[in-house]
Amino acid sequence: MPPYVPRKRVRDKSPAPEEVHTTKDKKNKAKAKAVTAPPRKPTLFDDLDASSTPRSSTRNGSTAHVIDDSQDDDSSLTSLSDAEFEDVPPPKRLKLDTHPEEEDEDDEDEDIEFEDVEVPQSAVPDAQVSGNLELTLTRDTRINMANALGKKGPSKQERKVRVSAHCIHVQLLMWHNAIRNAWLCDPEVQGTLLSHIPPRLWEEVDRWRRNSGLEVIVEEPPKSKKGIRGKAKGRQSRDWGEAAQRLEKGVVDVSHGDPLFRLMKAFTAWWKQRFRVTAPGLRKIGYMSLERLDRFTKAYKQDDYDPERFGERTRDLDEFRKCAQECTGSRDVGAQLFTALLRGLGLEARLVANLQPLGFGWNKLEEAEPEKELNKATQTPEQKPAEAGQSKAAKPKAANPAARGRGRPPRATKAKDLEEEASDSELVGDDSDNDSVIDIPEPPPKRGKIYDSDLEFPHYWTEVLSSVTSKYLAVDPIVKSVIATNRELVESLEPRGAKADKAKQVMAYVVGYSPDGTAKDVTVRYLKKQVYPGRTKGNRMPVEKIPIYDRNGKVKRYELYDWFKSVMKGYTRGDKDHPFTEVDDEEDSTDLKPATAVKKEVKEGEETLQYYKQSKEFCLERHLKREEALLPNAKPTKTFKNKGKGAQTHEEPVYSRKDVVQVKSAETWHKQGRAPLDGEQPLKRVPYRAATTNRRREIAEAELATGAKVLQGLYSFDQTTWIIPPPIRNGIIPKNEYGNIDLFVEHMCPEGAVHVPYRGAARVCKRLGVDYAEAVVDFEFGHRMAVPVIQGVVVAEEYHDQVMEELAKDEAEKSRKEDEKRRKAALAMWRKFMMGMRIVERIKQEYGHIGDDEEVFRRGAPLGDGDAEMADAPGEAGEGDEDMGGGFLPEGYESEEEKGDHTTSAFFPVVDEHDDGVDDTLEVDHGEGTSRLPARGKSVMSTKPKRKTASKAKASSSRRRRRRKVDSSDEDDEEGYDYLDSGDADK
Repeated sequence: MPPYVPRKRVRDKSPAPEEVHTTKDKKNKAKAKAVTAPPRKPTLFDDLDASSTPRSSTRNGSTAHVIDDSQDDDSSLTSLSDAEFEDVPPPKRLKLDTHPEEEDEDDEDEDIEFEDVEVPQSAVPDAQVSGNLELTLTRDTRINMANALGKKGPSKQERKVRVSAHCIHVQLLMWHNAIRNAWLCDPEVQGTLLSHIPPRLWEEVDRWRRNSGLEVIVEEPPKSKKGIRGKAKGRQSRDWGEAAQRLEKGVVDVSHGDPLFRLMKAFTAWWKQRFRVTAPGLRKIGYMSLERLDRFTKAYKQDDYDPERFGERTRDLDEFRKCAQECTGSRDVGAQLFTALLRGLGLEARLVANLQPLGFGWNKLEEAEPEKELNKATQTPEQKPAEAGQSKAAKPKAANPAARGRGRPPRATKAKDLEEEASDSELVGDDSDNDSVIDIPEPPPKRGKIYDSDLEFPHYWTEVLSSVTSKYLAVDPIVKSVIATNRELVESLEPRGAKADKAKQVMAYVVGYSPDGTAKDVTVRYLKKQVYPGRTKGNRMPVEKIPIYDRNGKVKRYELYDWFKSVMKGYTRGDKDHPFTEVDDEEDSTDLKPATAVKKEVKEGEETLQYYKQSKEFCLERHLKREEALLPNAKPTKTFKNKGKGAQTHEEPVYSRKDVVQVKSAETWHKQGRAPLDGEQPLKRVPYRAATTNRRREIAEAELATGAKVLQGLYSFDQTTWIIPPPIRNGIIPKNEYGNIDLFVEHMCPEGAVHVPYRGAARVCKRLGVDYAEAVVDFEFGHRMAVPVIQGVVVAEEYHDQVMEELAKDEAEKSRKEDEKRRKAALAMWRKFMMGMRIVERIKQEYGHIGDDEEVFRRGAPLGDGDAEMADAPGEAGEGDEDMGGGFLPEGYESEEEKGDHTTSAFFPVVDEHDDGVDDTLEVDHGEGTSRLPARGKSVMSTKPKRKTASKAKASSSRRRRRRKVDSSDEDDEEGYDYLDSGDADK
């Protein structure tokens, strides 16, 4: 493969632009005859190279349109800076009108067609930007609650986040339903719904009251018996007397069952036709990624509200009243309005809500569906009505009327005929006295969007209290049209099946809301066979077992903590305003009492593999665990005939569970203070479990050496004995190969030795020169390593008292140091506090006369009374204060002060330089004699700059002196001024 030669190469120094052009022309003319390059067609990369530099696309056209014998000056690559690159003559391009011989050579290249691609050009400024570039990177501290589905499972923090999200969502749904429950008691909502009831249903209400014994009607005796048919005369032949009547007045009529069943059937059929579902209801979407969640939230806040994407929104009571007036909304609202309707009729009705919160598990059902699939799911309900309408419109034409069966006339296809039939049926229904439920004809169907078609089970329904049986009756008028008159119908409301799993419908918390604002957990009623937890396992927060410790740190008992029970405390009855009722007590003891699972009795000869796997009496050898083995003398009790896929049957011996024992490895028994007996053979051999990296390496080397899998022997309890080490001699403790002693249990301590389980015991033994061994009491496993847990040391009994005394001394010294450390920290805090208080007091004394309304941080500020006195006082700064800036250093003064301060010491007191008659010399004793140093103001080596005027120096010195005289006690109290005490001064 030929080496790659770049079109441009970098050089150290580039000539002037004029020299570049002249050299290029000379080179091209000299090598024009010598260089013969093969023909090459322009490619897409030529355009990309030309557009990669700024302002190159404007000067050069596309190579697909302009291909000629242009020189390097017209090349698209010459737009780069000439100061950095040197031009190399490229191979000469040929024109498009080539010879036929050359066209045959490039047949393969001609089949490829290239198109011009417009590359977006970024606006590059001509001028170079100089200065610092600041980039602000904001780290997203949120935790992605969507499952990455990687090899690693969720972390502990991610699990906590999901549990917290689940708990918060449950409480929010509880509060949402409590508000809706309050809206159902609104008189205007109930009055609006009662106005929709037709007259025939009012007759059903009167019949229910009469049959339930809630209303007594006085009937007048008939005046004449004329007009009675022959059948009636035959019936009256059996005369029971004048005192005989059909039924006693005010007594419940249960001849046809509970009167509430008939009433609910009539209202359910009417409400399903009256209410129209026009919006989607609540549903469980699942956890999303952070990017998708941000897009979803942004669209919810900014874009126009889309009910099909975000669900139904009922913001306040007025919108809820509008839904009651129009009888439209989601199917959740339909169930809620039905509850309000029954409450308006005087029935004790509960609003039952099956909460659909975010889960806390880590399976695929908890994750949100991909966006593409979710969009398709939202579009399918819109397309289904059109397709269904076309298919149904085509079916009546091809269908045979005689094939419809049972003598029903074909339905009218015109809307007018349907309206006439509906009006006629209403008239007939008023005069009918049939005991069956009234058949209400269907109104003309209004084709529209079908919402929540994938949700097979309801999220809201109603529980009505029967005045006859004092039990609640579950009614679902919208989704399933179920009136739960038996146990099977009650269990039909529990989400089950693949369709419910796909729609993420679960049953975790079912709460019933009463008209008085209280709520009750009624989940057990709807579970299959009332077995708890049932289907709620994995979806409902389980009952947590919390240990309770005693004074010694040991667990004395366990308490059960039910999280949802603590949440329900704010809703349940039992306070003064909402006391318990007899209905609640009966409900808790019957319908809401969890049932115990009943095991099926298996007959002899009908056993299965699953039966033997769960049986506590019998077992198969294949079902034994890794740490279980059969006794050597175990005998089979019977034989199990296992039928395979074919006609063959396999017989397996069945053993009793009494012959099964627990077996462990020698290492495990050693940690429990036992060891296998000499000559004992293991009952079972299993592969090793490598918990550490070293053990895994050892097993790999052994398998490589032997060529077989290494097995580990397991022993039973009867094959082991206690580990009793020999007594110590001459005060020397026996040690293992690691220099310590195993002390997993108390009896592993050798005779004549004592265990000292205190920290620092090894240090004391080293200081005393006593022989000891560190005690290993356990092992901690982590990161493929086994770390020994060392607790104290083991020493001889004769050294025990001495070691304990030294330990007590060390402990006392340690406590003293800790107390001293705390005392110093407290004194430092108090000193800092006192220094701050002194600073505040000093500021108040010097600047307390200045009011808050005066501007003190500007030049030319008015002086206070104290400042005016100091300015007028003799010997003070006077006119020099103008340059001092009113107590703050003006511009240019700090540099002058800093130069002078470097030559003076802060340890010497400030003295006026112009005082006369004062000896400023300092005597220093070096041990041989005293030497006198010149005064601070007369130093020969002083580099202190001279002040501009004497007034400034006088003002500064007087100000320093006056500042020290504010509080003379500061110099004695503060540590900053106690550098030279009396002892140092004498020296």
